Amino acid sequence: MISAILLAMALQGQQPLIQTEAPSIVAALTHETVEIREDFVGQELVLYGATRGLTIQDEIVVVLRGPEYDLRVMRKERNFGVWVNSDPVVFADVPSYYAIATSLPLEDIASDAELAAGRIGLPSLFARQPVSNGQITLSQETVLPYLQAIARAGERQNLYAEAQRGVEVLDGGLFRATISLPPLTPVGDYVADVYLFREGRVIASRSAALRVEKAGLERFIYDFAQTLPWLYGLFCVLLAVLAGYIADAIFNRR
Repeated sequence: MISAILLAMALQGQQPLIQTEAPSIVAALTHETVEIREDFVGQELVLYGATRGLTIQDEIVVVLRGPEYDLRVMRKERNFGVWVNSDPVVFADVPSYYAIATSLPLEDIASDAELAAGRIGLPSLFARQPVSNGQITLSQETVLPYLQAIARAGERQNLYAEAQRGVEVLDGGLFRATISLPPLTPVGDYVADVYLFREGRVIASRSAALRVEKAGLERFIYDFAQTLPWLYGLFCVLLAVLAGYIADAIFNRR
């Protein structure tokens, strides 16, 4: 993929842009695999790309999505002086990580309806109607506090990020965007989607794959917990008991 981008760059440097040329995109990430080890503190990814048929009115949007899962959210209520969880709501296909970079603010690129159709932008993450108790469909007004809580949690852990004007468009139809992975980056398969917008509509797109996986000691512990959860739980209990015994012995000696 990198070689394809270099070829496109060379072609762009040799030939002037022609507005009637069919628009297309090539793009690739600097890393195809990110390994999470015990000393992992986050990592920056750079997405490079080139376009054909780019005009001055066109804009570029880059979206990096992590693995999707069903998210169950509950409301905390105080009953008789005790905080309890209640009113669960399930959101389907929620990205565990979502970062977006744009050449202009999203509201200047396309309408809310167009963005929601492609699930582009943080507000579009929860465009699908959630369900409660697996049966009852809820209104957007009802689930708004849940959405706000999810957004706050994601932004607090840097799992949801938006960089307006985070895409740098270079000469000759070239572009690049920098995306940061936080220390709590979930493992799994990621997809980086690049969209070329013209007059509020997507006219070309391209995807690049990314794999985030555990490595080293982190990989061993992760595999241990996934393949033998009962033994892993027993090991954790024994380790906690041993730590308590050692702490008690030290304090009693003093």
